Amino acid sequence: MSSFETSIPLSLIPGSKSLDRKAVLPPNGDTLEFGVHGGVAEHYKSSPQNPLPSTLDYLTASIGGCLIGTFAGSLMRARIPVSAETLTGESIGQVESEDDGILVLKRVTVKYQLELPEEHRAGAEEVLAVHADRCPNARSVSPSIEIVTELEINSPVAA
Repeated sequence: MSSFETSIPLSLIPGSKSLDRKAVLPPNGDTLEFGVHGGVAEHYKSSPQNPLPSTLDYLTASIGGCLIGTFAGSLMRARIPVSAETLTGESIGQVESEDDGILVLKRVTVKYQLELPEEHRAGAEEVLAVHADRCPNARSVSPSIEIVTELEINSPVAA
């Protein structure tokens, strides 16, 4: 069984009054900045000078990004046609405040839109039913975070 560690340097962004942070990601040193905005800022009574994506946004995106990649790969292995032009999605995080006032990501729903000939519908629906179990991020966070996937299939437009 393989095992490895991933190491992400973290720091506070100098001059930030709302404790904005950054992370430097492998392999190319891309920097992600995160802080608060919207509902997170309101909940924690923060008025950020520079609203940034929250860690909850990144977590929702990471889970959804992993799921759509796993779904696409699983469709390909099932010989169901898929491409960047035919598969899109949206990752929606349901955040709730717990009794102690801490915001917690409770559910991630990924809504896929797939352009697909009707003869592949049943196969795509079978893949949908099992792909989340093959997704590293979904498996890492469940059952603490409920994972829901939905699929809307549209027939290709005739040329």
